[in-house]
Amino acid sequence: MACLWASFACYLHKDTFSHAMQAYAVDPETTAITIMKPIVHVERNYHSFAGAQYVLPSDDPEKERLALQHRVLKKMFENRIVIPPISFDAADKILDSGTGSGIFLLDLIENKTVPVSVVLQGLDIESRLFPVEDPRIMSRGNVYFTVGTVTKLPEDWENSFALVHQRLLIAALRAHEWVEALSEIYRFSLPEEKHLSLVYTLLGAKGLLRDISVHLPKMLETAGFVDVSVEERKVPLGHLGGQDGVDARNNFMGVYRGMKTPILKAGGLGFVSSEAEFDEMMDAMEKEWDDTPGAEFNFFIIYARKPRVE
Repeated sequence: MACLWASFACYLHKDTFSHAMQAYAVDPETTAITIMKPIVHVERNYHSFAGAQYVLPSDDPEKERLALQHRVLKKMFENRIVIPPISFDAADKILDSGTGSGIFLLDLIENKTVPVSVVLQGLDIESRLFPVEDPRIMSRGNVYFTVGTVTKLPEDWENSFALVHQRLLIAALRAHEWVEALSEIYRFSLPEEKHLSLVYTLLGAKGLLRDISVHLPKMLETAGFVDVSVEERKVPLGHLGGQDGVDARNNFMGVYRGMKTPILKAGGLGFVSSEAEFDEMMDAMEKEWDDTPGAEFNFFIIYARKPRVE
């Protein structure tokens, strides 16, 4: 899962920094840019990552600002650290892209937001602010910081992360770099839940269309119907959703458990090798629904009208 915050931040190579930070005169009619003479000033420390365009400093005042920024944003979102409705398994990994001072990861540790066995990985183009000597990092033992860019992640991280967290890189990535970054985040995120992959594989093997709700409106139009309408409803899943959530959980668990025989007759479809393993997977899914705040199932009702014949 990817959680991307959109606001302000940016990147810049140290070798080109003095040139890029020169004053610019812009003609409002032609938008032509004329580079002017640099202004002498007291310079701060910046990064040295080749090719990056980040224009904010990397020093103690910036570390303090990042901590303030984290508190402001956290308060905006009801003091939540992890926004998506996701539960973590013991062997999961989290990537904090553009980690800076590691404040997001430190808050995860401080508030015991994730199991202590979850591996925390920070990534940034500059290591100066990495909190590698922070007692919380040192005592936990499975927190790592790597110098690099989200546009080209280490190959051995592929399909590794249950959550990729990234925020405030609007002014950091150029248009083509956003495409590269999102492609990398997609490639290095864990695939969808194993049980969903199993169900989708079964449906595909049977020639069944799993996302019919997406295609049905167009199918109705193609068939000649008019005034196609779609209404969506959400039903909670699990005991945190009250009796409605319990009822929905029991119903859909019955659906998934009812697929046992077709799946096992197909040899497990590469996901399970025994009945016990299938049952364990279903038990884990049911527990996840119960333990995840905001877990829900979407329903769509789609209706249309046959036009009057003149």
